[in-house]
Amino acid sequence: MPNATLIRELERVCRIDTEWPGGPNFGQLLDGLSMLRQTLYANESAFLTAVDLHLSRVGDSVTLDALQQILNDAGSEWRIGEIGPGYGLVKRIDDTVQHAAEEVARQGTRPGKLLADAWRHAFSMQRDPSASYRCSVRAVEAAAGPVLTPKDPRPSLGKMIMTLRDGLQKWRFTFTIDSAVDPKHVLLQMMQLLWTNEYSRHVDADPSAPLHVSQEEAESAVVLALTLVNWFTSGAVASV
Repeated sequence: MPNATLIRELERVCRIDTEWPGGPNFGQLLDGLSMLRQTLYANESAFLTAVDLHLSRVGDSVTLDALQQILNDAGSEWRIGEIGPGYGLVKRIDDTVQHAAEEVARQGTRPGKLLADAWRHAFSMQRDPSASYRCSVRAVEAAAGPVLTPKDPRPSLGKMIMTLRDGLQKWRFTFTIDSAVDPKHVLLQMMQLLWTNEYSRHVDADPSAPLHVSQEEAESAVVLALTLVNWFTSGAVASV
């Protein structure tokens, strides 16, 4: 049976006006549902927001699989992914990266929870690039801190970078050094890349400098953080 409360909620969340006057009887509710459907079909963004809201409340695999198949058949840029404790629409990227991120999030560790937040802010319908980048940095801090600066009560990625840079010989990294590249230098550069490009933390004196990280930078930061978190939590980086 049509639900007046849900119709009104969808109007608010999707930021649409169905022009439905309301009414408690069955016929009036059917009218409201019909007007809602017409409005959503005419507004792609609102329609996807409604699907995202529905997914956050769906738990059975049959419904999820059916919706995923519809998205696949339509060639949609969106797919169903785990968003924190539930599900939602996420931007379609390489399946291997997607599954790796979801697996880290499922572990329930501090780095995993922060990475899940970074992923949600970067790839879900509710995007916030600056928040995503910040969570990516914090995820790496949570993973690398116990390895690089275990006694620091206020660990930061900047201090971890200095610790690693000033004593590379004190750390073991699983990759073998060859004549072309030193794996520990690559690790250090990856950490520095993530750290120094979070320029939204401070206001640059240059008036032409951007105030916030871009969507593309946030997405790249999440993937970079995923690799770093995996290395530090798996034991790939350890003291000698």
